[in-house]
Amino acid sequence: MKKLFGFLFALITILFISSCGANDPENEDNNVLGGDTEIPLAQVGNTGYSVVEINGQYGRIDGMEITSKENGDVNVHIESDISQLPALEKFIDLIPQRSKDANNNLKADLKFKFTSEGIQEYFFNADGKPHTIVKYDCKVGDTYTLKQSDGQIIKRTVTRVSDQDDFQWGMLDIKTITIEQNSIVPGIKKYIFKANHRFGLVWFEAVLEDGTSVGSYIYPFNY
Repeated sequence: MKKLFGFLFALITILFISSCGANDPENEDNNVLGGDTEIPLAQVGNTGYSVVEINGQYGRIDGMEITSKENGDVNVHIESDISQLPALEKFIDLIPQRSKDANNNLKADLKFKFTSEGIQEYFFNADGKPHTIVKYDCKVGDTYTLKQSDGQIIKRTVTRVSDQDDFQWGMLDIKTITIEQNSIVPGIKKYIFKANHRFGLVWFEAVLEDGTSVGSYIYPFNY
């Protein structure tokens, strides 16, 4: 059940986390992200947390911080004791040992890019290439595709751009962009991202093939 590795990391580590058009998988122009890198979300020292929801149970994950930054790329360090979270108990053993410490706690470093134009990540694909999650000026139908060295294609499609504050995020109602991604991992049907131009990635969800889902709200402390 390695399916939870990609999901769990994506939802707990994107902290603060050019119009985009449909692209051929061979054309990676959609994975060129410009914009200002000196934004509040992308500063060294920024911290955040995630609230994970699994079948109506919730668990908070702390211990996330941006520890370095270079040319807009940031390193996100995660170090959190998740062993005491009932909602995550059955998933802890599914996380690879290289991403845990000797006490079975979560510990890892991951790379992202946050700019005024959008968000990219470097870990969801096996090759470690930058892959766009969202460009804030996108429209419904826009895609961000990435072809891996093994031939598999990861495709992200913008399915909704809200023009009203209709997503409840903590104490706020905010506008969001919804992006759906195909899954190349057995057991997962698709992934769903929700992003906001000010707060970055605010929601991540994995929809499993059995119809159940696991999701997480993501809250930055600095934005």
